[in-house]
Amino acid sequence: HGGLVDITALAGESIMATKHSGVSINGSVHVGQYFDLREPIELGERLVLHGRVTKVAEEPRGHVVTCTFEAERPDGTVPLLMERTSLRIAQEATKGPLGKGTAREPEREAMRLESTKQLQPANVAEYSIEAENLIHSDAAFAREFGFRAPIAGGLMAVRMMMEVLAQRGPIDQLQMSVRFRRPMFWDEVLEIRSQGTAAMPEAFAVFQANGKVVNDAVVHALNGQRA
Repeated sequence: HGGLVDITALAGESIMATKHSGVSINGSVHVGQYFDLREPIELGERLVLHGRVTKVAEEPRGHVVTCTFEAERPDGTVPLLMERTSLRIAQEATKGPLGKGTAREPEREAMRLESTKQLQPANVAEYSIEAENLIHSDAAFAREFGFRAPIAGGLMAVRMMMEVLAQRGPIDQLQMSVRFRRPMFWDEVLEIRSQGTAAMPEAFAVFQANGKVVNDAVVHALNGQRA
């Protein structure tokens, strides 16, 4: 985004940190992400990412793991806080939605269409190749966990939302919560929609062609303004 870092990339680094610590993430599915960007981060800055597991809870499909991360500058300031929630699926688990199924679905026609994206299997696999989670690239492996095809990394949808915000101006401060509600299969056509004003959207949603929501997000604050 010009000379500023798309903070989605740092969320990706938090996933890589799990791998570097020696914990396999094969079969793990990203179900939630929170960002608290306090100051803009410029390209070329040196940051140290600190993280810890803050909660582990059982649920019908496996275990939900919550981790928090801080991106720290050499002077000790922390321009970015993040929280990631992931579901480690048990292979014997039954199929079902990845998010909270009781949550209200956004109304597609009430939201403004921002863009349409055609996912490409090769690009989806390449996006997550460093993390070595075969659920994004191996069809047979994805079927073992109940998916008809490999699923796109949830952060791909976040990048689509960040693209919309960045096109409206620099993102200096941002508080945003994202839920990954359903799998995005690697060959789907997706719609990115927003709701609110053009200058300050209150919400995003990513829809499948059948009208179901795969991801949604709430912008709590943008550049000092609260939604």
